[in-house]
Amino acid sequence: MQLSMKALRIAVVLSFLPGTALAESQSLGTVTAVDSTPDGGGAPSMAHYGPQSAPALAPGKAPLSATEPSTIIDSRFIDNAVLGDADFNQIANLAPGVSGGFNSNGPGIGESKLNLRGFGDGEFNMTYDGIPFGDTNDFTHHSTAYFPASTIDRVVVERGPGNADNLGYATFGGSVNLFSPNPSATPSGKMGFLYGSDNTLLFKARANSGALPWLGGARYLVNYQHNSSDGYQSFSPVKGDNVLFKMLVPLGENTLVTLLTTFNWNTYYQSDATKGQLTEALAQRFGKDFALGNNPLMANYYAYNRTRKHTGFSYLRLQSTLGEGFSLDDTVYYYFYHNSTLSSSAKDPLAGLGAVILGNGKKSLGIPGYDKLNGYWLVGNILRLHKDWSFGRATAGLWVETGATQRGRVDYDLLTGAPNYDQKPVPGILPGINNIQFDQHSGTRNLQPFAQFAWRPMESLTITPGIKYLRFTRSMSALINQNSRLPAFYQQSYHSTLPFLTVNYRLNPENSAYLQFAKGFLAPPLDVLQTANGEKNRLQPETTTNYQLGFNHQSEHWVWDADLYYIDFNNRYAIDPNSPLSDPYYYNQGGVIYKGVEGEATYALGNGLAIYANGSINSAKSKATNLTISGAPRYTAAAALLYDMGPYHLALVYKRTGRQYVRDDAQYPLAPLNNLNLKLGYDIVSPLPRVKKLRLGFDVYNLTDERGAYKAKVKSAQPSPGDTFNFQAPRSFYGSVTASF
Repeated sequence: MQLSMKALRIAVVLSFLPGTALAESQSLGTVTAVDSTPDGGGAPSMAHYGPQSAPALAPGKAPLSATEPSTIIDSRFIDNAVLGDADFNQIANLAPGVSGGFNSNGPGIGESKLNLRGFGDGEFNMTYDGIPFGDTNDFTHHSTAYFPASTIDRVVVERGPGNADNLGYATFGGSVNLFSPNPSATPSGKMGFLYGSDNTLLFKARANSGALPWLGGARYLVNYQHNSSDGYQSFSPVKGDNVLFKMLVPLGENTLVTLLTTFNWNTYYQSDATKGQLTEALAQRFGKDFALGNNPLMANYYAYNRTRKHTGFSYLRLQSTLGEGFSLDDTVYYYFYHNSTLSSSAKDPLAGLGAVILGNGKKSLGIPGYDKLNGYWLVGNILRLHKDWSFGRATAGLWVETGATQRGRVDYDLLTGAPNYDQKPVPGILPGINNIQFDQHSGTRNLQPFAQFAWRPMESLTITPGIKYLRFTRSMSALINQNSRLPAFYQQSYHSTLPFLTVNYRLNPENSAYLQFAKGFLAPPLDVLQTANGEKNRLQPETTTNYQLGFNHQSEHWVWDADLYYIDFNNRYAIDPNSPLSDPYYYNQGGVIYKGVEGEATYALGNGLAIYANGSINSAKSKATNLTISGAPRYTAAAALLYDMGPYHLALVYKRTGRQYVRDDAQYPLAPLNNLNLKLGYDIVSPLPRVKKLRLGFDVYNLTDERGAYKAKVKSAQPSPGDTFNFQAPRSFYGSVTASF
């Protein structure tokens, strides 16, 4: 009884602490359903609805405490409707205004990218348990690195900068927030196998310790995942392993410590020069699965085109109530990324032997290629202090982070392994290293203090003004800089002050409305320092001003939300086309107006049956030309039929992405994309001793076998024979069995 009362007190205290990592109650007692909003609204959302209600069955839903357009995709939908080998982008793809998540090699079998309202990867945040992560050169993300699907409990897609305490490198287009699973209060385990098309194998296992009395009720989980596949594309196998450990430890009655660490290993075979793209002619001649081969005299020999990645992500979090209304939330974290890529230089998959340059300057026949390194580490701390009154909460905090990056490329004859001295000598470069294209070290420093006050003049109204200051610094220390191949030693800093104002009004227990005004910020990428003189590329940071309003509803049979948005994007940067490739000149060219309407709805018909639909009409047009920019779909739409009752589980999920353009100013359109997935499950209760449940599953990806192009690299506004494309992977089938203990 003493232990349970202690856990209950911690549950009550900590379920109302702010921050995304504690959303949906990371407490040590009973799990309390609370809104998964980064502002930590903490208001009960679904506690009074049953497991067959619309809020429980909804694939995507907005919390009633939301202050911006948001979609929560919870563990129930992930378990029952998301394909077993999916990555986090395929999960997030369900939300309104979101598109992408494709890979030509198969679902979850290779890198994929997301688009959010026309903002591409790198123009919105990604976080894991509230900690921003991303590449140090351009803030983009890798779906095969860090967090496979089994390490994700839920995904929250926020289409806006949030409040002042929303942190990230791109408080700009929104955030895709991933959350780890929590250790269960009772001992349990799960083990699953999946096998299907292209010799795809997935193995997952998880063990929960349950509460440990000898550690004051602490508990932990260990999660392991292995995947391998031959891949749909020719000679393009992949394999990966991930291990995750998470532990919750109470210190007294008012403090919780969370420790998480995860490591990921991934190997895949793909040309770094072509990224798996094909011309229409090659696709028609050899098929859309044509990629690599097994002839060592060809540039597309699979052993010449290999990528190995090793990543790790760890944090230690302390959350404590201090008395007199004060509370503390502090997280220290560290993560790293190491990518070693071997690739041929040829952009033509049919290329054979080519010219390589020997040490004596003479030419010989070989396979020109390179070994490329991209490695970085970051360490940071996120501190939040709160003071609660009956009429509101004050929050002040600080995010600090520093990181270091090493990038390089060395050219070789892949046939013999000898250096290929194909780089032109440049004054200032030491002699004898003309097989090194670049050898570059860079650093980042990030400082973001913030403050806000969530004022509740009445129980149903919350008004939150806030402010945040950002200062982001890049430094370059390169013996051989990329592009220019000259030594480079300099740094640039970018800063901005961002105001925020959000309003949430709870009209009644089932309805709420919100307004948002917020500024966004995005520092220029590392590219601007990869010139002969980085001082000349003095860019202003890109900024957004966001205006949004919306309405949310949750009741027994209905869940729906709708919003309108208008975003003024300024200081968009571009490269002067007249500047040389070795010394590009970047400048701020203007901006873009983003605007649109979005909505989603779920209706529970009863007896475990529900229907879901969402859609968005989006516009992203240049201020200079009033024409649509590249990579901005005109609309998105989704629909789902769901059944979850007794031993039977069914999910039929459809997503459509409207026409988009490869180039700015509405040039080179790509046709709309469709994707339809089917997932079936059947549960057998207690089939064996110590086995609580056995689930048999059957998945079909791309049921209608759509094969459209989702990405292209083109030379002009008009189609030409040299244009290359990534095509959707074909229909594929998977069977699975999962045992729960």
